[in-house]
Amino acid sequence: MYKVYFKQALLMLKQNKFISMIAIMGTALAIMMIMTIIVTDEIKEISTTPEINRNRTLYVDYQVKRDTARNSWQSGSISYETLKEYLYPLKTPLYVSGVNPSWSNIPNTLITREGSSEIINAHMRITDVAYWKIMSFSFTQGRPFSDGEFQSGISAAVVSETLAQQIFKGENALGETFLVNFKPYRIVGIVEDVSPVFKQAYGDLWIPHTTQPVENRFTEVMLMAESPEDFPAIIEEVRRMEKKFETEHSPWILYLKGPVNNKIFQKGIYGNNAEEITSAIAVQKRKMIFILLILLLIPAINLSGLSLSRIKKRTEEIGIRKAFGAKKYTILIQVLFENLITSVIGGVIGLALSYVVVFRMRDWLLDVPADSTIPVSTLISFPVLLAVFAVCLIINLLSAGIPAYRASRMKIINSLNQNDK
Repeated sequence: MYKVYFKQALLMLKQNKFISMIAIMGTALAIMMIMTIIVTDEIKEISTTPEINRNRTLYVDYQVKRDTARNSWQSGSISYETLKEYLYPLKTPLYVSGVNPSWSNIPNTLITREGSSEIINAHMRITDVAYWKIMSFSFTQGRPFSDGEFQSGISAAVVSETLAQQIFKGENALGETFLVNFKPYRIVGIVEDVSPVFKQAYGDLWIPHTTQPVENRFTEVMLMAESPEDFPAIIEEVRRMEKKFETEHSPWILYLKGPVNNKIFQKGIYGNNAEEITSAIAVQKRKMIFILLILLLIPAINLSGLSLSRIKKRTEEIGIRKAFGAKKYTILIQVLFENLITSVIGGVIGLALSYVVVFRMRDWLLDVPADSTIPVSTLISFPVLLAVFAVCLIINLLSAGIPAYRASRMKIINSLNQNDK
C-alpha cells in the first residue's frame, strides 16, 4: 500500500513541478534554520574523540573567595592550590584533572628549536596526568607524560603533528628537545592534530602544571564520573570540600561555580547557586522553544496554502475513492504520507544546507577560527538524523494535517462537485 502511495507522490511531484519545487524549497529552508541550531548544539555536546567522555564529565571553571571579616572578594579561574588541596582528593569522581582555561588558549606561546632563529606562535595546554585518561588522543608516536614526570616537574611535552613538522622540518621529533618560552622541553609524544571545536582538548602542545611557576597555574577542572548517575554525589562532595576550606581558612569562604555538565558548561550558563543555574537553564529553554516554534509555524502556515491547493485538485479523486468504500483514515494517511515524501526530500536538502551554514559561519556559531576543520564524527550522528525526521514529520502534520483532515471528512457528493465550483 505504502509503495503505491510513494509512487503516486512522485508522480504528483512530476505533474506539478513548479508547486512541488516551491514546497520542497520552503520545507528545506525551514529545516535548514532549525537544523543549524540543532547541529551546532550537537557539535558542542557529542561525546567523540578526543573529548570522548563529555557525557560523563562535570566542569568547574570559576571560584570565589570571600573574607567575611573584611567583606572582601577574590574571584577568577580555579587556582592550582584549590585544585591540589580540595579537588584532587575527591573520592567520587573516577578522574579529576585541571587544564589551563580555554579562554587563555591563544597562540601566545613562543616555540623554537635550539640554535634556530625561527620562532613559532603556538597554543599551549598546561595539564596533568589524569587529563590523558579523560581525553582520547590519537598518538602517532610516543606517549603522554607519566605520573613520575609530572610529580618530578620534568620538562616533558606532547606536541601535535603539525607543530612537530614546523619545528623539525620532517625529521623525527620524538625524543628531541625544543624551547617553550625559551625553556627546554623534551618531546615524549606526538598526537594527531585536534580541531578547535574541542575546547578542552585543542592545542599544539601539552606540558605538565609542575613545570610552570605557581602564578601561572590557573585551571578549568574536569571531574569524570563512572556514569552520569554519579553526578549528584560528585556535586555533594564538592560542596563538602567547600565547607572543609571554610573550616581550615576561616574567615575565608570558598565557592566553586559548578560542577556543571558539558551542555551547561558549553553554553556558559552560570549562577551563584543551584537554584540560579536551574533558573538560567529554564529561561534559555523557553527562548529556544519560542525560536523553534516560530521557525516551525511560519513555514508550516505558508506551506499549508500549497497543501490545500494540491488537495483541492484531488477532491474528485478522493470522492470517487470514498464512493468505492475507502475509509476516512485511509484517505488521511495517504495524503499525509504523500506530503511526507515532499517533507523528507526538503529535509535532506535542508540538512545539507545546514551543514553548509555551520561550515561557512563556524567562527560565529562555534567560536572557532574561520579556517578550522569540523570533524565528520561531530556532524553525522543518530540524534541529528532523528531530529531531521522529527522536524519533517512535524512540518508535515502542521502544513498538511488540517487540509488532509478536511478532505477526508468531506461528503462524497461535495467532493465530486468540488472541481465544478
